[in-house]
Amino acid sequence: MPPPGFDDPDTDAFLFRTTRTSRTFSEWQRISTHTFDIAAAVVHSLQLSTGRPDEDLSELDSGPPLSAISTVSSLSPLTWVPATASTSTASTSSATPSVSTAPTGRQARDKARSKRKRNAQRATTKLKTDILLDARPRHPRHFTKPLSPIQASFEIRKEEEEAGMVEDGVAPTHRLPDFSGPQRRFQGFQYIPYRGLTSRPIVDTAQKVCAVFGGMPDDPNFMRDAHDPAVAAMEAALRDCCVLEERCSHRRGNFPQLTEGDSMGGGQKCPGALVNGVENTRILNHLTALPAFIRLAGFATGVFANWALRLFDFYVIYMTLLYARYTHLCRPFKNGIFSACTFNLGPHTCALGHRDFANLAFGLCAITALGDFDYKTGGHLVLWDCKLVIEFPPGCTILIPSAAIYHSNIPISRKEHRYSFTQYTAGGLFRWVEHDFKTEEEYFASLSAEQAEEEKELGLAWAEAGAGLYSTIDELRAAN
Repeated sequence: MPPPGFDDPDTDAFLFRTTRTSRTFSEWQRISTHTFDIAAAVVHSLQLSTGRPDEDLSELDSGPPLSAISTVSSLSPLTWVPATASTSTASTSSATPSVSTAPTGRQARDKARSKRKRNAQRATTKLKTDILLDARPRHPRHFTKPLSPIQASFEIRKEEEEAGMVEDGVAPTHRLPDFSGPQRRFQGFQYIPYRGLTSRPIVDTAQKVCAVFGGMPDDPNFMRDAHDPAVAAMEAALRDCCVLEERCSHRRGNFPQLTEGDSMGGGQKCPGALVNGVENTRILNHLTALPAFIRLAGFATGVFANWALRLFDFYVIYMTLLYARYTHLCRPFKNGIFSACTFNLGPHTCALGHRDFANLAFGLCAITALGDFDYKTGGHLVLWDCKLVIEFPPGCTILIPSAAIYHSNIPISRKEHRYSFTQYTAGGLFRWVEHDFKTEEEYFASLSAEQAEEEKELGLAWAEAGAGLYSTIDELRAAN
């Protein structure tokens, strides 16, 4: 039962009707009347990030991101990139009718960009077949119908109001009593209890699925075969890794991190693999080759593909274009769509409140909780803008738009251990493709003053359109 004092404590109760064969069925039900608008959250995030120093995955790395070929031998090459994906940025003027002059300026760029995207779209079906044999099943009826969506509240906070959420020090201090009971500090939060293996969508006022509690695979041996080996590997990595003490305290909390994957930002001139020292590279080779983490990566990608159909296709198209051009780069996991991952080594990994501005503004980040802790008393995921406190047991995965939603964890006891495994893709990689494989400085320098102003005005509109890629409940029903 949820702790006393939360708003609408009984609204999450859900009784399923059954057929004669005892199969459950029901309609989608909300747990509150609050509203949440993912498009507004994305725009708010972009407004907050304007003028901030350019941050990227390099802050989690033991060395600067480089464009040199990665020396990590265990990483699988991007074999799923079809040969049909275009790798050229050449002008399409050869196809221009002789009766008119070749398109120039923005028209030519748009035409070339459209051609590349069409080629990538034609490759999408093959790509999904290659990397998602298990991870992206058809939307089975039982996978969506018996679930109760979580209706999120939403409140755009001014920066001075948001400052009240900030915790002092390097570890989370907000505990469950801060969100419930007579001494609560924060009003209007809903408590979302764990309901077993079943996935649960978090929906906004337009019934868009803007986040998903993915749960864990429906396998009675999952904890033994995947979770426990992953925890053991994290414990060994914590013992053996080489991370400077001053790099263990960062804006996400006080714990060492190891990051693997591809990055764009922080002064880079082109996309490159994050560079780690010799010992940390050895550890990352082992972690990314471990069947337990390969399975977790595939499961997260499957949840993404099932619950955000168009957004997943957006990732597929842009990443196909990126990796077809830069064949020396590769994702951490062959069966995953994300371009980077972080192993948060704890042993008391609980995040301070933050937004991940380096990620795609409307993109999803997969978070998997690992360890040995009482999920009823700590480790909860707090989605501040949604006003949700979510039980987050070991072995479970949740996908959230981490750039758009301010999020943190409830701390665990010092006698418990908690680790987390996160997967994401830097927004800079998408911008690199969108800007014809140029840095923002190079891209805007190639435009006239009028064109540059037009491009800047399109920024928020592009983000809002991206928020429209989230699937709706009706679309998921229709996919059955």
